[in-house]
Amino acid sequence: MKLQKRLVFLGRHLARRNPWAVQRAERLIAGERLAPEHKREYQARLLRATLARARRRLPAHAGLAPLPAHEDPFAWLAAHVPVIDKADLIAGRAGLYPNGGRRRPWWPSGKTSGTSGAPLEVFRSLDSVVWEEAFQMQAWAWAGFRLGEPQAVLRGDTIIPLAQARPPFWLWDGAGRQLFVSSRHLSPATAGAMLDAIAAAGVTMLRAYPSTGYELARLAERLSHGLRLRAVVTGSEPLFPVQREQIERAFGCRVFDFYGMAERIAYAAQCEHGGYHLNTDYSHVEILDDAGRPTRDFGSVVGTTLRNHVMPLLRYRVADRARWLDQVCPCGRSYPLIELSSGKVEDQLYDWDGTPVSASIVTFAFKGLAHIRQSQVAQVAQDRWLVRVMPDTGYSEADSASLRRNIAEHVTPRIHVEVQLVDEIARLASGKFKWVSQEWPQAHA
Repeated sequence: MKLQKRLVFLGRHLARRNPWAVQRAERLIAGERLAPEHKREYQARLLRATLARARRRLPAHAGLAPLPAHEDPFAWLAAHVPVIDKADLIAGRAGLYPNGGRRRPWWPSGKTSGTSGAPLEVFRSLDSVVWEEAFQMQAWAWAGFRLGEPQAVLRGDTIIPLAQARPPFWLWDGAGRQLFVSSRHLSPATAGAMLDAIAAAGVTMLRAYPSTGYELARLAERLSHGLRLRAVVTGSEPLFPVQREQIERAFGCRVFDFYGMAERIAYAAQCEHGGYHLNTDYSHVEILDDAGRPTRDFGSVVGTTLRNHVMPLLRYRVADRARWLDQVCPCGRSYPLIELSSGKVEDQLYDWDGTPVSASIVTFAFKGLAHIRQSQVAQVAQDRWLVRVMPDTGYSEADSASLRRNIAEHVTPRIHVEVQLVDEIARLASGKFKWVSQEWPQAHA
């Protein structure tokens, strides 16, 4: 398995962190402080190209009239293209996906369940994959990372078999100079060896989910471990103040959080002054109220992709909420600032040994499943999770079996799983949807 994973890492490195990605990252960094009107003009050119490609590739947009040369593309987009969301994308696959919804072999695929628990697949161009790495490199530079330095990664990568009980619980990627550490094996019993491995690799930056970074930091402090880092970069989950404080205290560094999603309709990263800068070279973002009107208050994040010409997403709304900030950041970068107010509500799940299991890791169990409208994973006893599933057309016992098997193989084998089909999943009084739910009373005792 180690040889196979190293080959996978090598292929990933060649496809993503290649000279083209490095050159693009350097261009992005060089243009960070250009005047806002210059950025707007460049973004308008990218949007025109995206609209033209959507008309050619996607049946749902084939009827759009060509954008007149004299028209403002941002105003034209808002006037002629309706807002869509995840449910529209799943139900309208034939019209909103290229090639009749069938992925071509050379199109990378992004799969996610998201916080709604409904599986989603997005086709990507190879060029967009390179661009994604460039944007990540730009954000790492803000955190003080220099290309070529060793990183540690504590996210969702499957590194070793879940049943493995002895170290190493990590794998070195020589091509990318990254130490991939298995978040699925993180526990009080393994944390010391993991921290020693990170220190021995000379790592300067840790990339982690907020939940996994927090747990490693909590255990490091308990062990009085001396690991010190230059930065920790978090993403893919909401970052709570208690998590940030714990990570920064344990590792003696700053946390730099970023905001993004598999659909790639928005990307924001924190600078050294803590502000979330929305990258206008990445996508075009609107913030709309519940009536679909632009607002300066908190509203829905609606984005249009600018880099993925295989499957452009036009005015795609995610569950997250944000608002614009009318201020200039001391860092001098001219990207607009936003304040995030995520709609994600997540409890902490545990396996029967009491080991915390990240909600982001749980999503791996749903990838590849296509007949689920919505789901919720609840811990109802020390040794039992209940997966509530709102089935879609075509759902069968085989899907339930795949779900149970995926949890055992990709999340944790140390839990009993029951799948329950339901007509509806209750929301909180606030209207927010809870993707994972801690319902075992003793968990809070």
